[in-house]
Amino acid sequence: MPDMNAIAPPPSPTPPDESVNHSSPLREKYFNDPDYRRKVARRRKQLELIYRILIGIIAAGIATVVGLFIYLAQGLPSLEQLENPKPELASEVRSADGVLIKKYFMQNRRLVPLDSISPNVANALIATEDIKFYDHWGFDSRRFVTAMITNVVTLRRRWQGASTITQQLAKNLWLTPERHWRRKLQELMVSVQIERTYTKDEILALYLNTVYFGAGAHGIESAAATYFGKTAMQLTVDESALLVALLKNPTKYNPVDRPDDALSRRNLIIGMTARAGFISESEAETYKEKKIKLTYTPVTDIGISPYFTEYVRQRLSKMPELQKFDIYRDGLAIYTTIDSRMQLYADSALTRQLALLQAQVDKTWSWKYNEKLKNDFIREDPRFADLRQKGATEKEALAKLNADKEWLTPFLKAKTTVQAAFVAIDPATGKIKAWVGGKNFNQYKFDHVWQALRQPGSSFKPFVYTTAIDMGVPTNYEVLNQEVSVQTGGKNWQPQNSDGKMGGFVTLRRALQASLNNITVRLVLSDVPPTRFAQMAKRLGIHSKIEENAASALGASEVTPLEITSAFGTFANQGQHVEPIGILRIESKDGNVIWEAQSPDRTQALDRATNYVMVTMLQGVVDGGTASGARAIYRGPAGGKTGTSQDQKDAWFIGFTPQLVAGVWTGFDDTRVHFTSMEYGQGAKAALPVWANFMKASYDNKSLGLKSNAFFQRPDGVISIPISKETNLPADDATNPKNVYIEHFTKKGFARAGFTMPAVDSTGGKRATQPLAVPQPKRGEGQF
Repeated sequence: MPDMNAIAPPPSPTPPDESVNHSSPLREKYFNDPDYRRKVARRRKQLELIYRILIGIIAAGIATVVGLFIYLAQGLPSLEQLENPKPELASEVRSADGVLIKKYFMQNRRLVPLDSISPNVANALIATEDIKFYDHWGFDSRRFVTAMITNVVTLRRRWQGASTITQQLAKNLWLTPERHWRRKLQELMVSVQIERTYTKDEILALYLNTVYFGAGAHGIESAAATYFGKTAMQLTVDESALLVALLKNPTKYNPVDRPDDALSRRNLIIGMTARAGFISESEAETYKEKKIKLTYTPVTDIGISPYFTEYVRQRLSKMPELQKFDIYRDGLAIYTTIDSRMQLYADSALTRQLALLQAQVDKTWSWKYNEKLKNDFIREDPRFADLRQKGATEKEALAKLNADKEWLTPFLKAKTTVQAAFVAIDPATGKIKAWVGGKNFNQYKFDHVWQALRQPGSSFKPFVYTTAIDMGVPTNYEVLNQEVSVQTGGKNWQPQNSDGKMGGFVTLRRALQASLNNITVRLVLSDVPPTRFAQMAKRLGIHSKIEENAASALGASEVTPLEITSAFGTFANQGQHVEPIGILRIESKDGNVIWEAQSPDRTQALDRATNYVMVTMLQGVVDGGTASGARAIYRGPAGGKTGTSQDQKDAWFIGFTPQLVAGVWTGFDDTRVHFTSMEYGQGAKAALPVWANFMKASYDNKSLGLKSNAFFQRPDGVISIPISKETNLPADDATNPKNVYIEHFTKKGFARAGFTMPAVDSTGGKRATQPLAVPQPKRGEGQF
């Protein structure tokens, strides 16, 4: 019985039937046909050619794409540049009370984060420019393709596209503004990369900080300040819509020049904001009814202290710490000592006074009586030299220019324009509080505060009298008030008192009070060598060279208003001189301190007792001397000195209170022009009112922290006793102001006067001595 589990061997293959013919006649016919074979070979070659062409096309396509990418990549920002954009930022100068007083810039821009920008701005921008901003990834594909097809179909040379906010940012920061297919594709590439690098809020903030709003305002913060005088965070719905309206065309929709167009565009954007759902339709109608209200301060505005900020700019350019910074592009923050309120008071006081002085000059100055000077000015003008080079004789050139009234009138007007300088300083710290360098910064860039060297006239006398007091000359020292002759430079010089009066003996106190030239020169010749008062002026803060001669005692050596005002500050600061400073701190755009002022140089330039005696003498000038006119305006404790140079070329007043020192100069740019009369051209008339009005306004403003009841502190070492006006000797009765006044001495001065030391009463104060057997003080005769 066979095994059922055994596996049967496979069947043997059936051998092919060799008798069967597998070829067909048709196939054999074509296979053996030479034409068929040629056709097959030709088709094979065609297929190979097509294959090669396809390979070539693919390779060319790849090469084209690579080449196009390389072509488009040229000029594109690197990843590092995208991650670290560097828009140009304006550097800001701020006053001590936090007011922005100036910007230095190529583009007026200040960066602020999105949380410091009103949401109304972002809403208006998105509703107008890019409603799908938070939904796309750099560009709106539907709008982009539609725009591209339109550009191709219409054969536009300047391609346009429905750019998203991101695309506009790419163009503003990293690409050129040209409208071309290449630039549009580059814009697309950069936009995608921007979206990969930044969040949507960061893109929005970067955009709003870089776009241009017209009127020199780059970025939303500058625009808000320029048009509305506020920060970007404070912008309302209608204000935001107006600023967004400017983005389309800052010139066409400028609300100052074209208010109707601006209003129409603003209302359109308000409507779009409502349709986007950011505000309701009723709110939109309310905002549309509002009129445009501007606080327009264009970037061309020179600020409230243009001469000072130009001084600061020049100082910054010389600071080693700032050499790697660009103040026009790096967004520095410069903090200064100027007080914006005091600056406004200085501007106001000076503007009023200059108008009065100019009216006097215009009324009294005549070129008819100054024909020679007029022709001298004409000869100095380049036009005269040009005519001479062209062959005209001197007479012909003068005649031609004299006849050209259109040119001559403003030319001569500029020569007789009254100029001025004003500077106020805190004497205890050296901080400059107010600074006016001239009449009009737009027309006259020369800064008279620190660049003008002018003769101070009698305002220099306090340095002579200070030297005398410091040397031990008593304040009641009497000098003969008579004419004196001085040989100088081979010539005989005879100074005169301004009022022409002379005779008798006059004390130093009274001589300074009345500004008597004869007494001052005699004092120099008898007791105070020029070397000594020149050294004293330097100790107190005068840096200009003081010629060591008698004429300098009357102010013949030139000084700047800044240095002489600073020197007078020594009197207000108990004999301690502090160099003036204007810049406190400089920070980078990130808030890092680049430079900070160190404690100013302080020098005890003067013995405190000597200083106090001089303060009382200068108080006498204000209370009853040449500067007493100030008391009609300002009544607080003050001292100072008037000054008028020869022929009324310069008019000065330098004065101080316990907390402020201020200097005023008025005159002309060319010293050959002068005030026509002492009636209005002396220091007491031309300069003093500016000082008095400034001090009154400053002390009336309680927010400044100035104390109207502050007094000059009397130090130890000062001896004060009643002196008889009749005998110039110590007096018993100190209660009779008609015949007795309180005189102050240093110990050296008191000893030289020959008085006995006063007794000390039970309260520790000094009381007057009896005038028994007290020698009379020596009278100065002078060395003649």
